[in-house]
Amino acid sequence: MTTTAPSRAVGAGTACPVCAAPPAAPRVIERHGDTALVHCAGCDVVYSDPMPSVDGPWYEGQPMYVMRDRFQPAGLLWNHRQFLRDLPARGGRLLDVGCGTGAFLAAARRRGYEVSGVDFDQHAIGEATRRHGLSRLYAAPLETLRPGAFDVVTAFEVLEHSPSPRAFLQTVHRLVVPGGWLALSVPYRDRRPAFRYHWDAPPHHLTRWSRRALERAVVGAGFRVERVAVGMAQAESWLHQTLQFGVASRALGRASGHGRAATGRMRLARTLYLAKHYTMKALAVPVNGALTLLGDTGHDLYLLAQRSGDA
Repeated sequence: MTTTAPSRAVGAGTACPVCAAPPAAPRVIERHGDTALVHCAGCDVVYSDPMPSVDGPWYEGQPMYVMRDRFQPAGLLWNHRQFLRDLPARGGRLLDVGCGTGAFLAAARRRGYEVSGVDFDQHAIGEATRRHGLSRLYAAPLETLRPGAFDVVTAFEVLEHSPSPRAFLQTVHRLVVPGGWLALSVPYRDRRPAFRYHWDAPPHHLTRWSRRALERAVVGAGFRVERVAVGMAQAESWLHQTLQFGVASRALGRASGHGRAATGRMRLARTLYLAKHYTMKALAVPVNGALTLLGDTGHDLYLLAQRSGDA
C-alpha cells in the first residue's frame, strides 16, 4: 500500500541521481514497501530511495510488458507524433533508445532516416525485426556505442526507468554530433487530473519529472531546449489500470512450454488482451471528452533539444 508522508526523512538516504545534491533532510512523497520516493529541492526531480536497478530479464518476465510486446497492434504514440511533426533533422542517422517493437523506427525510416535502435528487452527486439524488418537493433549498453555516431537520438518513456538519469543524458550527449538533436518524453508528474498508476512506482519508474526538472537536467547535460509540450489524453491508461482483472495475464502464465496446449493458451491470452485493448480505446473516447472539459493536461511531457556546437 502507498502512503503519503510529506515531511519524514529517509535516513541516510541517497544523493539525487540528477543534480547529485546530498540527501540533507529530503522530503518523502510516497513509500512503497522499503522504498521511498523523495523530492529533491535542488532540481525538482522526485527519485527512488534506495534506487533499485532492474535489467532486461526482469522486464521480459513482467506480463504487462510481454503482452504489450507480443500482442499490441503496431501504432504511433503521441510522443512519436510530436517528433515526426518537428522533424528537427531532415534525415540522417537516428538512434531510438528503448525502441520496443519498432513502430516509431519504421515510421522514421519512411521519413528518410537511417535508423538504429537499442532495447534491453530481447523479446521486443525480436518483434521489431519480425514486424518491420529492422536490422540495426541491439541489446547493448549505450556506453558501447561510438561517440558522435548519430544526428538524432530519441528516448521515449525511457528516462524514468534509468537508475542514473544524469549519466544517461551525458552518454546521449556524447553519442550526438555537435548540433545534433535529442527528443525524449517522460510521464508528466504534474498532470491533471493527478491519476497515479502502479507503473509510476519503483521498480517500474524510478524518477518523476516536472517540466522544470526535465529542462534543467537536459540543459545540465549540454543541450539547448527548443520545445516542450504536454499531451496524450489520460483516459485509456486510467481505464486500463482501473479495470484490471488479470485474466489475460493468467492465460499468458499458463502458456509456457511447447505443444498444442501452450499454443492454444497463447492464442487465448492474445484474444483476451486485444479484446480489452479495443474496448478501452472505445470507452476512452467519451471519458477523454469529459476529462478535456475538466482541464486534462495530458499524461506525457515531451522535450526537443539541440546539442551545442561545442566539441
